[in-house]
Amino acid sequence: MTNFILKHKESTEPDIKKMTAVLDAHGVRVLDGSLLPRTALLELDESSLAGVRTDLGTEWTIYPEKSYSVPGTQKKIKK
Repeated sequence: MTNFILKHKESTEPDIKKMTAVLDAHGVRVLDGSLLPRTALLELDESSLAGVRTDLGTEWTIYPEKSYSVPGTQKKIKK
């Protein structure tokens, strides 16, 4: 299972019922829905990604979640 970000790219209000029906049909788990109805963090199997994209249509985009490491900003004292 991999994390993906689901984002609505239209200026109109998204159809939440259709979106949740598609996600449920493919066994997708919503990890963070705090930004719904426009954005959500999903957990799904990569093998079902193509089917989810097709069923959601062109108004939604799905892309993998990326993580970045931030270097420490603490100053180091040389002895």
